[in-house]
Amino acid sequence: MRGILLLLLGLALFGHPAASRHEGNQGDFSGTWAQLQVTSEISIVPFVGEVTNKNITLLRLVQEQNGNQLKVIADVCSIRVESGTSMVSIEFPQAFVDSLGMVTKRSTIEPADHGYRFFQPPVTTLRGVHLENPESDPLPREAGDPRVFDQDDDGKPGVTVRITILGLISGEVYLIQRDWSSLTGRAGTLDRIDGLIDWGIEQVVLGASNPFLKARGTNRPDPVAAHSYF
Repeated sequence: MRGILLLLLGLALFGHPAASRHEGNQGDFSGTWAQLQVTSEISIVPFVGEVTNKNITLLRLVQEQNGNQLKVIADVCSIRVESGTSMVSIEFPQAFVDSLGMVTKRSTIEPADHGYRFFQPPVTTLRGVHLENPESDPLPREAGDPRVFDQDDDGKPGVTVRITILGLISGEVYLIQRDWSSLTGRAGTLDRIDGLIDWGIEQVVLGASNPFLKARGTNRPDPVAAHSYF
């Protein structure tokens, strides 16, 4: 969604690890962290045209380290979107955020020049749809497809996002999404990791409360890599 999808313009993985001991040259990054992800995308919005959205997500992470391997349990706390224009407003209801649940990811953290090198391989996430092959199966195009489900329990198919265009056209959009992301970064100390996010997004609009919002716009990651970071 990220497609449509993550408060501050700062740099982004920060926190307070439970311990800061060294085992040889390997530092310990275990503990509870806060992570800020910013993903930038180019969207074609009906009646407006091209808009750059900055998706800002705040997460709570619990990290367990074994050697250079990190088990990361991620829980999304909030999502907001900065569109850079007053003509478009996008809101993720709390039910959407709550429906995301906790996700377990695997990462590596290794000693490198002047600190540590961090890498999280690509992780694919589905929203509002079950697929036998999450990475490759085409997304359904209709709300009645049995693979579509009401993830945020609001009585509508898929997940619900609120959109206002030009201050005049507003309503809910019901959609399904598939996105993936990979994180690459560095740590100069044991309490902060910064880096870039490589990501992609697919989504299908299944319906809307306002017929003017049913038009299927397009969105793609910002081609400037430095605009998507953590």
